[in-house]
Amino acid sequence: MKKSLLACLMASLALPQVCADTPSHIQHEAVLYLNATLLNPATEQQLNDGWLLVKDGRIVQMGQQQADASLPAAAKQIDLQQQYVLPGLIDVHLHLTAGPHRVEMQDGKPVLTMKGHSQITRYHALSTLATGVTTAFSPAGAPEANAEYVRQQQAGNWPGPKFSYAGFVFEPTPILGGSVHPKDEAGWQAEIASQKALGAQYIKLYQGLTKDELAMGVRLAKAAGLKTLAHLDNVSWQYAADLGIDALTHALPTSSELLTGEGKTAYLAERNIPHSARFIYSWFKHVDYDSAPMQQLFDTLARQQTHVDLTLVVNELVYFARELDGLYPEQDMWVYHPQMRKRWRATLAAPSYDWTAEELATAQQQMPKVQQLFKRLYDAGVPLAIGTDSVASGPFYLRELQLSQGAGLTNWQVLQLATVGGARHLGLKDTGQLAKGFAADFIVLTANPLTDLKALNTIHTVVQQGKAWQVDELKAQLAMLADIEL
Repeated sequence: MKKSLLACLMASLALPQVCADTPSHIQHEAVLYLNATLLNPATEQQLNDGWLLVKDGRIVQMGQQQADASLPAAAKQIDLQQQYVLPGLIDVHLHLTAGPHRVEMQDGKPVLTMKGHSQITRYHALSTLATGVTTAFSPAGAPEANAEYVRQQQAGNWPGPKFSYAGFVFEPTPILGGSVHPKDEAGWQAEIASQKALGAQYIKLYQGLTKDELAMGVRLAKAAGLKTLAHLDNVSWQYAADLGIDALTHALPTSSELLTGEGKTAYLAERNIPHSARFIYSWFKHVDYDSAPMQQLFDTLARQQTHVDLTLVVNELVYFARELDGLYPEQDMWVYHPQMRKRWRATLAAPSYDWTAEELATAQQQMPKVQQLFKRLYDAGVPLAIGTDSVASGPFYLRELQLSQGAGLTNWQVLQLATVGGARHLGLKDTGQLAKGFAADFIVLTANPLTDLKALNTIHTVVQQGKAWQVDELKAQLAMLADIEL
């Protein structure tokens, strides 16, 4: 059960194209946003006195106001009074339709479940949109639930991020509404075909699989025209990269094959402790990023342009699970449905339930080493993006940006990962920038995130495919979705 809880907590990324159909709720009259400071991370350009002309869900013109030049005609003008405009944020690891995690009895045995509920999904879609995330990818979840969300979101019935997804993870540990583990190759082929038919564009391969199963999954997914992503543990990232995996997720490349010398010996001894989650921090204690295996890994991932989302917040949440009130005070947790708020801190404490105070301190001391991994991958040219591994982005997204900044990135670089980096991660060529012809996905803030990333807490308007949402109005809708018992 402890292993199952941990597996669910780490649940996992991938990257496809959002449905290209034009949503029915896109406006057809031109709207001019003017007197704005435009921030375009893709070009590291800050444009004062800027304006954007939006029509049919796209930016059709943009520029800088000049004293001797007129502005383009529009049915509606919105004066932003020199506030800041940033492309909409992209969360490449959002389990929007899952959970909350809980235990159900099946055949007289307790089994972890991630089964969601449409009302909870709608709540988290609203709260995530209200925090500026206009596009998201779910690396796992019930394919039917994901497909239903996309249908409702595209029709304009459920406000929330534009969405693409993978289906159930392939994993031997039973997780209701979360995992499948076919018995033979024919079963794998049938499950992959089923997920593809329900709109999944990636197949998610999970940490309990053997090397042979991982290789089979990559082979069969590619034969079906789907991409693959993996959340691994004992199987090495290098092995997966050599297979041609398309994406990897989590800052947990915890295979002993990437360690050397005495560190490898000590780590293997620690892994022999039954049901222990200490490997989540101990691998970082023993890894040498300058060793031959790690240098080969960095080179391979960069050369093959394997996409990686590290979800640094996951490591921090586990290492500091007994201090979450300080990291995530209750007033910030409005983004979670009340059913999720009941137990999320207790759920995250499960992996470290038996860690001593000394072990907790050792775990927390590894966080800079986790951030070093991020910086090594970034400097090597491995394509990274921002993900939260949550059911709602909110404070977890901001914290992921702050941890990325703490790894040594500038605010511009962090915001690139959050916008154009996320778009590239998902294969979206018309999203993630303030540029002519791009999707009119942007957020309006009263403070400048180039000065302080906490400015993302000042978002008051979210424009998604040309439709403007006031954050206060989105928040007001949450109360109607709060009353449900699971």
